[in-house]
Amino acid sequence: MTILLTILHILVCIMLVVAVLLQSGKGGGLAASVGGGLSSSSVLGGRAASTFLTKTTTFLAAGFLLLCLALAVAYDEDEGLPTTASERLLQAEEGTAPVAPTPYQPQEGDQPKESDAALPQ
Repeated sequence: MTILLTILHILVCIMLVVAVLLQSGKGGGLAASVGGGLSSSSVLGGRAASTFLTKTTTFLAAGFLLLCLALAVAYDEDEGLPTTASERLLQAEEGTAPVAPTPYQPQEGDQPKESDAALPQ
């Protein structure tokens, strides 16, 4: 379910970006360069294109919002599974108790090295 919602969400995102970029703003937008300057009856030119693009953007934005909420609910249901690497590490280490390092204790037969002479006693 979450994979289908994620794919649909990505498609809506791409379509929303395209719809926003095609709208004409102060600089004319991509609609003017694609077909807005050719004639008044062109596909993307004139008032009808801006109305169509505005409505498309509105519906895509609403779909984006609804898909965001649906994905949040879908991922919230998977609450028992760790989602980040740190959560997985913490879950893996729950069964093991931390062990304090033990200092080195020389045995009776060990000969001290030259490098050990510089160490504080």
